[in-house]
Amino acid sequence: MNRHDESDDGIDPRRRLRANAGDKLHDLQLRRDLDIINGRTTSELGPPPPGGTPVAPRRKPNLPASASTMPLPIKAGHQENETMDFKSMAVAASMALAACAPVQDAPGSDEKPEEKPFRKLNPNPKRAYVITMKIEGAPGPFAVVDGVAQYDVENAPECGRYLKFAGVHPDMTSMETFPLTKLSDTEYQGTVYADLVLDEDYFGRGVCRWKFMQAQVVLKATGADAETEFLPYMRADAVYAQEPEPKYFWKERYPRVTGYDRFPDFGDETLDPVPVDKRGEFFTITLTSREVQP
Repeated sequence: MNRHDESDDGIDPRRRLRANAGDKLHDLQLRRDLDIINGRTTSELGPPPPGGTPVAPRRKPNLPASASTMPLPIKAGHQENETMDFKSMAVAASMALAACAPVQDAPGSDEKPEEKPFRKLNPNPKRAYVITMKIEGAPGPFAVVDGVAQYDVENAPECGRYLKFAGVHPDMTSMETFPLTKLSDTEYQGTVYADLVLDEDYFGRGVCRWKFMQAQVVLKATGADAETEFLPYMRADAVYAQEPEPKYFWKERYPRVTGYDRFPDFGDETLDPVPVDKRGEFFTITLTSREVQP
């Protein structure tokens, strides 16, 4: 059957809604962004109470029959404002999701999304840095230790796609995993490349310039889904400067936070605000870098 033929229901297959196969790297970035937001919120407000936040029941106002049959004025009260706010939030949420969604061609395009690669990896990267992670004073072992390097496009509005229906240029971020070798129970080592992603004209709108942003490690006690994710990271400037990047984590969050699944713990950069007699309640994960010749 020709790809432009119509199906039995008379709908052009090119215009039929179809499930998005997704992009694992993009999904990982969305998950990480959500974890960052949740982590910051929890850090400022504390973990949610067991069973979730209590919600007060809403009651419909008991209006007189004559008033309830009349149309609401343009400047209605609280109920109409809530409706409008909900609509505004829905529009804003849809635009935010569009901005984060995997870049795809518009319905009806003859090009397949996979023919437009999101990024290309450098087959011969030169800027190599060995990342060493050292764990001190942890309350237990870590069965999951994964490395992830983040790369962002600096000029996405100039070189990337434009989503007309949302009126936005999606950000372009790539999360690339890198292996970590276990040197001991408390020390791991892996290599990241600052030039791993190629600068290239991906969409016919100019060269996209990729920038290495940070190296991060994901640690979990046993790998169970609900466990805390300990997320020490090393920013690119610290990697280039080859300066140690220690992070301090509260032991009580190991292996998980009660009532909070997959708590994202990015650690504290200093223990100065912590009373001296309480600092023993924290363990340390330090990342260091060393430039090498690949």
